[in-house]
Amino acid sequence: MIAVSWGGTFPQIVIPIAIIALLLYGSGLHWEALMSVVAAVGVQAITMMVKVAIHRPRPTTDLVHVFSQLSSCSFPSGHVMFFLGYFGFIWFLAFSLLKDSSKRIVLLVVLGLALVLVGPSRIYLGAHWPSDILGAYLLGILVLVGIVRVYRWGKTRFFVHQPVAAAPAKA
Repeated sequence: MIAVSWGGTFPQIVIPIAIIALLLYGSGLHWEALMSVVAAVGVQAITMMVKVAIHRPRPTTDLVHVFSQLSSCSFPSGHVMFFLGYFGFIWFLAFSLLKDSSKRIVLLVVLGLALVLVGPSRIYLGAHWPSDILGAYLLGILVLVGIVRVYRWGKTRFFVHQPVAAAPAKA
């Protein structure tokens, strides 16, 4: 559980953001590279705005076992928000742009497990209340939907020479 949470903490989170953006850009997927950085920065900005607005205190050692005392506000969980907004977008890109292969399946499973496990890991470590996690999952899904919509909007207008992620089927 510590490893899942550690991977979403600053400054080490900057490394995968940079590597993924460079890999996407180097593969000729310039819009995807730009949107991956926008997703990372955007989800952090939204999380900070909500944390400041709600200003909910974190669990204390007299109520739960706290692995590490943190000074920032509790709601919503920044880890869950970031994983859903950023790694959720990377999951979407992998699902949409990569051909069916064992590498694609492994990548989707690893990212999916990280998305599922980050919430319980934050509760286990005493960093958040369960309601912080639930709220972050719900808000993170909304942020992810917004990121995907912006991605699709920009892809069809500015980067038409690159492969487009499949649009949802019309009923």
